[in-house]
Amino acid sequence: MTDDKEIALPADPNDPEDRPVSKSGLVMAHRGRKLRMARAGLGLSQEAFSALLGVFSVELLSWEQARQKIPEDVFAKLLDIKASQ
Repeated sequence: MTDDKEIALPADPNDPEDRPVSKSGLVMAHRGRKLRMARAGLGLSQEAFSALLGVFSVELLSWEQARQKIPEDVFAKLLDIKASQ
């Protein structure tokens, strides 16, 4: 079974709106949180930080909310920005 399908956190059976979280979904959420925390640590708005990364602010929002996977080149750029601080 791949990480895309393997469940890391099962859904709460008492909550009809809860959904299970796959291992890859958990990684995506963690990376989105790291991105958001880095931006907040720099004191930048989403607009300013997205310009620094060279992406559209709507993309940054999707990554921070774990709606889309952060491309590896963008995540590498984030690590470079953090290292230069």
